[in-house]
Amino acid sequence: MDLPEVAGDVTASDEPGGSVPLASGDAEWDEASSGLRLRPRTAALAALALVTGSVAAYDYAVVPPETPLVAGYDPSGIDWLFGLSLGVFALYVLVPAVRRPDRTRAVLADVRRSRAATASLAYLAAFFLVGLFGPFVLGPPSPGLLAAEQPPVFGSVSNLIVGNCLGEVAAGRCHGTMRYPFGTDPFGKDMLLVTVQGARVALVVALVSSTIIVPIAAAVGVTAGYFGGRADALLMRYVDIQQTVPAVVVYFIAIFLYGRSLFLIVLVFGLLGWGGVARIVRSEVVSLRTERYVTAAKSAGASDLDVIRRHVLPNVAGTVVVSTAQQIPYLIVVEASLSFMKLNAIELPSWGETIRWGMGDYFPLMWWISTWPLLCLVVTATAFGVFGDALRDALDPQT
Repeated sequence: MDLPEVAGDVTASDEPGGSVPLASGDAEWDEASSGLRLRPRTAALAALALVTGSVAAYDYAVVPPETPLVAGYDPSGIDWLFGLSLGVFALYVLVPAVRRPDRTRAVLADVRRSRAATASLAYLAAFFLVGLFGPFVLGPPSPGLLAAEQPPVFGSVSNLIVGNCLGEVAAGRCHGTMRYPFGTDPFGKDMLLVTVQGARVALVVALVSSTIIVPIAAAVGVTAGYFGGRADALLMRYVDIQQTVPAVVVYFIAIFLYGRSLFLIVLVFGLLGWGGVARIVRSEVVSLRTERYVTAAKSAGASDLDVIRRHVLPNVAGTVVVSTAQQIPYLIVVEASLSFMKLNAIELPSWGETIRWGMGDYFPLMWWISTWPLLCLVVTATAFGVFGDALRDALDPQT
């Protein structure tokens, strides 16, 4: 989603001889209304979706089950969604941020006014990079009985617990080593790698769910707010009905039909989690449709589609982005909670699964097993919340 072009920048004059711009962009309305044109970014998204869908269909229809697609890699359904979501993120967030450096710097300058927001942004950037590249760079955690139950580098544990201490042994206690800075679990898995794998799962939940929520919420909110009347009443009544059915209940029913999976979690919570965002967008559009630049565009002969595309969507983009960013912590915590209760895929390297495992028979002697994923979960959810609030202030047209 683009950083919004605030329509408040468009000036209008009520004085004699004053001019009222017909659009917030650079093109004239007679040119813009001449016909629908597929913009390069939309064409790129369509091509990406076509290629991803075609390769996924080939994988499922032609490649035999349990046979890697390429180079020993056999992608699952959630991997295809994650790849598509990364493409959408690049097209609608990274590319506009690079193409409009002045606007990006202005937004970042507003965010940097708060130390908490700056720290949150830095953490979220690290979280994104670690979740995206960490599993490929570090590799999956592998068991090793000779390295089992090692404490973290700054901690120690009774030497009676550790069968083969790899660090220094002093006063009957085994101290950690830099070889395993986060320690290891009872099977010898490096807790650093386990935590990185959990970050990948959290990133998948955040990115894929957002990719589902944003277009649906924007389409429903803009349609209801702009056209009003029966369209507004019908769409908002549907949102009311949808929000009376908790997504977690739908997921409980779905796992009995399709089995537990991360794909099912992001699909259910993505398809049922956009109602609140749509309501916020709808309220914003209701106030925007009476603005003078919208009225001027309609008077100049612009179609409803042109007005929505050139005036309404750019001004509610910030609202959609902020509302979705503030909902991401909830989605990450929900996935961790379901994994903690064994309601996600078995042995999924999720933070919730690791926390449950560490809080079992090995706690508190091996406190580090649950501490690292729990700390990452809390910090990630908090960082998204703080950054979402700062982004809301930075993108507020009134400021």
